[in-house]
Amino acid sequence: MVTMGTSSTPMGRRSWNTHRLFHGLRAGQDIKVLGLLFVISGGIDLMWILAYPEYSLRVFGTTFSGWAGEAVKFQHPLIHWLIGYGLWHTRQWAFWSYLGYLTLACLSEVINQLALGFHQTRTTMIVVSLLFGTYIIARQQVFIPNSSKTRARLEE
Repeated sequence: MVTMGTSSTPMGRRSWNTHRLFHGLRAGQDIKVLGLLFVISGGIDLMWILAYPEYSLRVFGTTFSGWAGEAVKFQHPLIHWLIGYGLWHTRQWAFWSYLGYLTLACLSEVINQLALGFHQTRTTMIVVSLLFGTYIIARQQVFIPNSSKTRARLEE
């Protein structure tokens, strides 16, 4: 007799859910979620900039004023949206853009901390960003455009 929540087949309910999880990973669903998070963070960046117009983004230990300061401020949400779009669509350029952005952002923040003193929250953000970068590198096969297996999985 089969009871609710169990199965008499070798591929029971638990195995089926595990299969769906791994299929989603192979298809790049995790990367799509990271892309969505990038788009959301770009929106949060824009709201922050609009709520605090006097805020100036510190880049490599310095701030900019005038039109250059505004350009530096507003490039941040634009970069997040662009990378988020690319991650959502698992474009190879998004992989390289993310790694470039990660490298520059971490270098900039390390220089900011060396110049202005260490800050626990910012240090945590560097570590978390590097962990995300490690994850993206580990998942780079999702971004290979000519892989018929990858494209077939993404189209399912």
